Amino acid sequence: METSENKPGNSFTSITIPCKPDYSLLEKTYRKNEIIVSFEEVPTKEQIETVRGYFHKMGIENIKINTCDNCELPVQLWQAENIHTIISGKTIKAGSGPGTGTVGEHYSLNFLSEIPYHTWDKSAKPTYKNEKSTLKEVVTIAVLDTGIDPFIVDQGYIAHDLQNQPGNECFAEVQNGWNFVDNNADIEDDNPGRHGSLVTQFIINEFKKSEDRTVRIIPLKTHDRNGEGDLFKIFCAAFYAIAKGAQIINASWGFYYYESLPYEPLKILIDVLHNKGILLVTAAGNQDKSDDRIAEEIYRIKHHGGLLNAFQLRDLAIHQFLPACLSNTEANLITVTTTDGVNVARTENHSDTFVDIGVIADKNQNEDLWFNVPFEQSSAGAVVRGSSFATAIATGIIGANCGSELYTANTINKQLFIAKLFEITRNIAGSDLCTKHAGLSQRLIKNGVCIQK
Repeated sequence: METSENKPGNSFTSITIPCKPDYSLLEKTYRKNEIIVSFEEVPTKEQIETVRGYFHKMGIENIKINTCDNCELPVQLWQAENIHTIISGKTIKAGSGPGTGTVGEHYSLNFLSEIPYHTWDKSAKPTYKNEKSTLKEVVTIAVLDTGIDPFIVDQGYIAHDLQNQPGNECFAEVQNGWNFVDNNADIEDDNPGRHGSLVTQFIINEFKKSEDRTVRIIPLKTHDRNGEGDLFKIFCAAFYAIAKGAQIINASWGFYYYESLPYEPLKILIDVLHNKGILLVTAAGNQDKSDDRIAEEIYRIKHHGGLLNAFQLRDLAIHQFLPACLSNTEANLITVTTTDGVNVARTENHSDTFVDIGVIADKNQNEDLWFNVPFEQSSAGAVVRGSSFATAIATGIIGANCGSELYTANTINKQLFIAKLFEITRNIAGSDLCTKHAGLSQRLIKNGVCIQK
């Protein structure tokens, strides 16, 4: 049952799959015949063969092991007929290892990440006058999305001639953006809703307001024209971003997750980013009817009864969304949703534990919250909605207002970025850049923190 009532339901604990789950519910959420194998450290050949031997005993042969270019990373994609059944069957719980004890390996399904389709009026093609100043501090932001449409995104802010950071050998031959879907240099946004282009321009527009900082965007195509990507390709894109010196990664996507947290491969990635001093900004997630049906069924099995109302599924404590639901333990992960200062958008997720920031929407109409399309000369009244775009705006605001001293290796902390936004608000008379809304702190947004374009 759908509801437009925008208020929190009762409090519930996080979902955990029952002892004998019906994994057929989850088949559309991951890729069959492949798993992610994650290690505590970059594995040796001998350690890899130890794990391969375990699968051999389980009857899994002809395993293809995939890595990201020449990156030395502790995560690999293993492909073989029916290899996923060992992970999702009753013998081995998803995310757990066989207990060899040698390298702390974890075997997890390669989860799909989907970006929702967005319709808006694209009849007007924007033109831009690049006002970027070389005297400004440059902030490098990697956008992991559907790519960019060169006819509508301001090209003056797109990175070219990228060089690897010292000590990084990944993708050394690639100097621009990269397409991880097709493994080539074609980063054009072929998504009908131009999701990656919208996200990119939202970020750029916040820097156009800054007197101190400008941005160079690294466009990394991790999702195809249908908005579908998978976690391993996202991993590879993140290591590309590390190699090219990104300070922020914008992740306007995610996937619903029905196991116990943490999800080890993703936690490993976020920890690597933390060690490099990179901030990850991600979406709280939106309503998806097919995922909601899975969550409702799992909740019914676990609690022997149904939910009180559909809006409860927007609570991240009930319906887990990743990476968002790791933000309570990861100091460099910021989770974002859309708000009007009183409520969170009814089609977006909320939580006073997992959501760090709400972005104030431009419009409240048709019982939901919307943002104006970010392109200059776009048709009047064109709007889009979703935590994807709130995330991009938050990335832009944070990047345009926070200096390089905050991107510290091993000690980067999102609270310092949020504190900086409050400091700016206090120092500028009449500024409402960053505020606290007491009502939102009641199970909707952590401390009720909101930022505004």
